[in-house]
Amino acid sequence: MIRKFKKGLACALVAALTFAAAAPVTADAADSPTKAPVTETKKDVQTTTGGVKATVNTSKNGSATLKAVAKTSKKSVSVGSTVTVNGVKYTVKTVDAKAFANCTKATSITLPTTIANIKASAFTGAKKVKTVVLKSTGAVKVNKKAFKGVSTKKMTIKVNKKMSKKNYNALVKALRKAGFKGKIKRTAKSYK
Repeated sequence: MIRKFKKGLACALVAALTFAAAAPVTADAADSPTKAPVTETKKDVQTTTGGVKATVNTSKNGSATLKAVAKTSKKSVSVGSTVTVNGVKYTVKTVDAKAFANCTKATSITLPTTIANIKASAFTGAKKVKTVVLKSTGAVKVNKKAFKGVSTKKMTIKVNKKMSKKNYNALVKALRKAGFKGKIKRTAKSYK
């Protein structure tokens, strides 16, 4: 009797699994996938980058411009390579005018590998900065007035050693045209 019961139960289970596999799959509205967030052009968005509050502009192409780091008393300020706005990640590619004006106590500023453009007056107001670390290995455009109002004689810019010779030479030339009078040196430090 028990054998017949087990056999019947096994047959019922096989039939149920066969029927479930053959049945069409339907999803109701609650189970349907949601649309992935899309990049948008937005201005003056408040977010965080590298552990500091900041204002950014975002673009439909997925890039972001660092407009301003919020007032901070940190001595070391690092900009992250990405910012997240409304669930969408944007790549930080540009440092805008007066982006570090509120970093009046900072002695060190680190820019990520993604930076490709440093605009006029980017460092204006950051008068105590002694070291700028540039992690980028690609070409970086530096506006002629990027260091306007900042004494650069005792400043050092540390450049990623993995930057090509061509990009490094172009960067040095652009920095000198921008009025940078301090040291520019390649560093063996490994950047992520």
